[in-house]
Amino acid sequence: MPNVDESDYVSEKMSVAIGCLCGEGSFKQRLENATISALGVLKNSDLTGELAGDLKYILDWTNRNMDNGVIQREPGEFERRKIVEKMLHVLTETAKRQVERQ
Repeated sequence: MPNVDESDYVSEKMSVAIGCLCGEGSFKQRLENATISALGVLKNSDLTGELAGDLKYILDWTNRNMDNGVIQREPGEFERRKIVEKMLHVLTETAKRQVERQ
């Protein structure tokens, strides 16, 4: 099980990132905001297990495709769905862990 503080931190940042994706503007603009506001501070090592793979996918995509806060290659429809799906999975699972600890 990952460090409790790391899991909580990832949950908080993923919540901010998803909030950005729900905002106004194009998907590209919203993903840029999500990365600048939250995803950019996360590291692959912040989670372990299945969630680590999801986090790695998200962070690897943004690291490969962003430069100075601007997306250089916009994700296709499949990539968009996969990014959002993985973000939601990380958020729901880390939030469940928080609830289970209470």
